[in-house]
Amino acid sequence: MSGAAPARSATAWVIMKKVTREEEADRFIELTGPGSWEVMHGILERQFAVLHNRAQVLIGLCGIVITTTGFSGRLIAGTSRAAQGLIIAGVAIVLLSATLIVWGVQHIRWLTQQPGGDIRGWLLVSLAYRDRKTTIYRVAIAFLLVGLSFYVIAIALMLLDPTAAPSSGGR
Repeated sequence: MSGAAPARSATAWVIMKKVTREEEADRFIELTGPGSWEVMHGILERQFAVLHNRAQVLIGLCGIVITTTGFSGRLIAGTSRAAQGLIIAGVAIVLLSATLIVWGVQHIRWLTQQPGGDIRGWLLVSLAYRDRKTTIYRVAIAFLLVGLSFYVIAIALMLLDPTAAPSSGGR
């Protein structure tokens, strides 16, 4: 079978060397050429667009959770104290996730505003900026998943006791 890819061991797919920012900058310059600011800028711009688009999806999920709580939160919370605590904690954590996304990922500082005395310096600063946003995005995903988990557990508690009367809330 000529032209077939060589077989790789299972560990080759699992253990991948993490590329340092310095190595990535060198790779960028090698691939685009040392004077190709436009090409580098374009690649980074696309990476930021992917990050911002994914962050927008997370904002949408956060909005759905918050909106759903407005419609059914009282019914869910009315089933038990545990459900109340879980729904409140879940929504609060989802709101924290949304805050991280809006402030940490969707916050804009243009690539042309990044400091740097030369192309490599500018590239390193821009990569660091992208990496900070990516880290915040990952943390926001973790918070969203925890918040959603609390929310789902609260719903499960409600479904496990469907005859529980919703609390009147003092009215």
